[in-house]
Amino acid sequence: MSKKLKEILSKKEADLTKAEKALLLKSASELTKSQKAKFSKTFEDEEEEDEVEDETDSEDEEEDEEEDEEVEDGEDEEEDGIDEKSLKSFIDKKADKALEKKADAYAEKLVNKFFAGASEARKKFLKTGKAKTTNADDVTRKFMKALFNKDYAAAKALTTSTSGTSPDDSATGLTIPTELLTEVYRFLPTYGVARRNMRYLPFTGPGNERNIPALSSAVSVFWTGEGVKKTSTQPKFSLITQTLKKLAAICPMTEEILEDSGIPLNSLVGELFAEAIGVEEDAQFLAGTGSPWTGVLNNASVNQINQITAGTANATAKDLLNMRKGIPTTALANAKYYLNPESLDLFRGETDDSGRFILQQPTDNAPGTLWGRPYELTDALPTPDAVADGEPWVIFGDLQKTCILGDKQRIRVKLLEEGTITDTDGETEINLAEQDMVAIRVVERVGYVCALPTGISVLVNEAESGS
Repeated sequence: MSKKLKEILSKKEADLTKAEKALLLKSASELTKSQKAKFSKTFEDEEEEDEVEDETDSEDEEEDEEEDEEVEDGEDEEEDGIDEKSLKSFIDKKADKALEKKADAYAEKLVNKFFAGASEARKKFLKTGKAKTTNADDVTRKFMKALFNKDYAAAKALTTSTSGTSPDDSATGLTIPTELLTEVYRFLPTYGVARRNMRYLPFTGPGNERNIPALSSAVSVFWTGEGVKKTSTQPKFSLITQTLKKLAAICPMTEEILEDSGIPLNSLVGELFAEAIGVEEDAQFLAGTGSPWTGVLNNASVNQINQITAGTANATAKDLLNMRKGIPTTALANAKYYLNPESLDLFRGETDDSGRFILQQPTDNAPGTLWGRPYELTDALPTPDAVADGEPWVIFGDLQKTCILGDKQRIRVKLLEEGTITDTDGETEINLAEQDMVAIRVVERVGYVCALPTGISVLVNEAESGS
């Protein structure tokens, strides 16, 4: 007996590699009954495969006999010799059938093994009664249960609070655990167009304001003669103040969610909070009318581009192309269009001077484009029917280069048990008491500022002068 075979016999059957199993089967004649019994599953699998092959070979032999008889009958009818083309076709067909039968047999065997494994896993789950959860899920579940039960001491022990600087009680609300906070900020770019596209600079230190320097004029360059005094020049900067304000969003939920141990609660609650925050941030930072924020769309300092013909229904491809006017070349490289999904429908049939559609749908490898520029759809911007005369409705620009968003990286929550709230669709009302639900009010301190408004254009529902 070889040294390698002895090493294999010293292992557990579950630890054997395919190569070791093959050597074991090859050396079957050298093994004792007890050694074969130790690796019984390996030998059983080999016997099953042999049976499948025998069945396949038997069926192939029967088909061979039938097809041979057909060939013989054909030969009796052939008077001019063998038809080579028909013979080749016959051989190819026979080989395909044999391979197909063997593949089906192995496939059926694999499927049976899969279902057997799934059944075993289900039995194990029912026996232990344990679901796979992460530590983050456990922390979030404990925090939410403590919040629902008004056990503020237990909830605070799981939070990001530091006593003395941020009082946590039923009136002010509790800061959420680090695990949940991380999950919220992971999901925020998914639901927030502003979060995804604006430059993000978190606030640090005390206070709710900070000054951000912005370049108001660049360095000038002059040609000068030999020995002539050089003209001095320097860039000019202005300071832009960014202020934090409180954003409150409400997430309705049921207590049953906390009791279902199979739900990944950290991801679920994190996504709910992120959606609520992202929707409201977009509403204010993109289309706010001044209370509490003036959004990009209504900023008086951005480039105002009037339509060629008034009326959103009369908007054309040329209107979108004209939105590039006034934007510095350095700010055009990553500029995008931002519009409501219904507004996009108005431009689906628009073409350029060569008859090519200006709208290209997104693919797996590239985003959707208008005039070769990416676009983002958001419900925060108005639908065409809701745009009055003289109002803006489409944005074009590089928000990463022109707008700054910041927050304190701290989210507070408070439990609401009574009252009526409106769902995210803006229409459906939810009576918490009647529908056996509670709501979590989420509060964060966040702010944005449009630092370089000249790098942005908006399309206005108003005819050009002289049109």
